[in-house]
Amino acid sequence: MELTLIPSMWETNQLIVRDLRKEEIEDVQALYLQGSYLGEWDGRTYDSDYITQCFTTGDLPPDGSKDHFKIQVLRMKETNKITGLLTTYHGHPSPEVFYITYFYLDQRLQSQGLGREAMEKLLQCVKETNYTEIRANVAIKNWPALRFWTSLGLDRIQGVFGDRTHDSHSFADIELVKKL
Repeated sequence: MELTLIPSMWETNQLIVRDLRKEEIEDVQALYLQGSYLGEWDGRTYDSDYITQCFTTGDLPPDGSKDHFKIQVLRMKETNKITGLLTTYHGHPSPEVFYITYFYLDQRLQSQGLGREAMEKLLQCVKETNYTEIRANVAIKNWPALRFWTSLGLDRIQGVFGDRTHDSHSFADIELVKKL
């Protein structure tokens, strides 16, 4: 399968989604850090240079290539305000798989349908680029995200990764899959 990337810019009814520009890094980093409360569920430490790293080298799987990685910004059409962040990897763990590595929507806009609107359009774009599977990795303790992704059809479990024992300081992720 020849690698095809999702478009550099795409739109929904209310959003414009496009590749991150260098001058947006600081604002997008602030949005990313707004989501640091998720560390309670996923055990991650939210890095103050994560967006710069994504822009320059990517957030790559083992033996991954920056050419297969995208970081995109969601903006409201009406106000042009940055409202979300999406990072994806094309062709991991196999060429026909599209991987959503991170998706975050401004906390003030969650549960209003914008995330669903964006992801439904993304699923359409991914299908049009001939990927046969889409995956997302979700913290098991992140119940809102689990509900969100499974409602979009990512409802097959590919694997569970993380700590083997359960306590308040242990974390695990579940890899969800949708066949396209």
